[in-house]
Amino acid sequence: MSDGNAHNHDPLPILLLGSASGALEGNRHLLFPEKTNMSNLLLALLNKLGLPQETFGDSTEMLTV
Repeated sequence: MSDGNAHNHDPLPILLLGSASGALEGNRHLLFPEKTNMSNLLLALLNKLGLPQETFGDSTEMLTV
C-alpha cells in the first residue's frame, strides 16, 4: 500500500481471475485513470454478471471491462 501509516490504499492494484462463465474476456491488462472509484469497477462487474444497476456506492460511471 502507498502509505501504511495513513491506511491509504492509493494506488490499489486489483487482480481479477476467472471469466465469470464467459461474461469476462481473459488475458487482458486494463489500466484506468488514477483515483478511479473502486465502485465503478464493482458496478461494471454487477452488470456483466446479469445484475443490472445504474449506481453502486459512490460510483461515478460504469467502467468498460
